[in-house]
Amino acid sequence: MSIEDQALAPIGGGGFNRHIEIPGDTLVPDQEFCDVVLGGASRRTATRYEAEGLPFVMVAGRKYRPLNQGRGWLASRITARKPQRTRRRHASTSSP
Repeated sequence: MSIEDQALAPIGGGGFNRHIEIPGDTLVPDQEFCDVVLGGASRRTATRYEAEGLPFVMVAGRKYRPLNQGRGWLASRITARKPQRTRRRHASTSSP
């Protein structure tokens, strides 16, 4: 899709939420990213995540997030819980 086509192709009915195709990724509006990728988290939460490395770019005064790169960032935050070490019981050392 050319840049001209992107400008003329509204997403949804409003015409303000536009996806921007870049090599290897798609830029989506901040609110849409929050709804889809962050499971409905607020834009304020996404702004806090920026300090932890969540990528974004400003285009024409609007905040966009790279869809694939943002999903990769979120996946990198998943950690497996370490199994708890079992404590060994000490045998009673008292003698009768």
